[in-house]
Amino acid sequence: MPIPNGGPEAWAQAGLLYEVDDGVATLRMNRPEARNAMDHYPGGQGPDGMGLRDALLFAVHEASQDARIKAAIITGNGRAFSAGADLRQPGGPIEIPLEKQRNASLSRDDGILYGWYRLFESIWRSETPFIAAVNGPAVGGGCQLALACDFIYAAETATFWEIFGRIGLPLEGGAAWLLTRSISLPRAKEMAVLAEPIGAEKAERWGLINECLPADDVEPRAREIARKIVEMGPPNAGPAAGAPPRDLSARVGHIKGQINAAWEQSMWQTFREEVTLMNTAAGAVTNAPPLGGH
Repeated sequence: MPIPNGGPEAWAQAGLLYEVDDGVATLRMNRPEARNAMDHYPGGQGPDGMGLRDALLFAVHEASQDARIKAAIITGNGRAFSAGADLRQPGGPIEIPLEKQRNASLSRDDGILYGWYRLFESIWRSETPFIAAVNGPAVGGGCQLALACDFIYAAETATFWEIFGRIGLPLEGGAAWLLTRSISLPRAKEMAVLAEPIGAEKAERWGLINECLPADDVEPRAREIARKIVEMGPPNAGPAAGAPPRDLSARVGHIKGQINAAWEQSMWQTFREEVTLMNTAAGAVTNAPPLGGH
């Protein structure tokens, strides 16, 4: 079945390389001359003005809907992970078509209906685990792109920079929400209010990322984690030991969804989702006794 929105060839024109290898999708930003800044309709280089941000959105949807894909990696070519929004793109920062613009709420309409919200929520809501392999600076929207992922592995030379206060803007791309759920409130304020780049070593100490690594080890580490997800099987000990192999990716997706939803729910809602999922089949049924007290 053809992939909508032009598929990988169209996305490549827009600055995103997409490939699938043995259950793992790789979304590689490929605008190194622009530090992988994310442009968008109608000023992109892809078909009909598709930009990198649009291609990312389409590719995230594809990685979420393709049953062959068990994990996905987002990384960048060149020296930067992403410089965030492409402020030099033709037509300026507004994506909402001219004929649909309402001046009284232009930025609000654009941000919610056309902007960052669509991309970051698509990663957050996806039941495919996303791994950020941060190869260099992640600035503004590029920082949020990394933080929206489920695992973050960063090069020692990488930085995470909420630059907005220095360019006269409020936090964008859901930064206030993502930061305060990733690190403590005082550290979130230090990062956002002072608007200074945070090095990967400090980001690891703060708990903002999973691991800081030598640059050459970042993508291999991300692939190692992806393979663990793809190849996950029953434990070697305990009541479920010796269970027959089966595809556990649906359950992995459920667990990601449970963790993300728990940040937004009451205890009652969290338990209700848990017991609902217990009645949802995921792969072949085994004779192993139930775990976790149910």
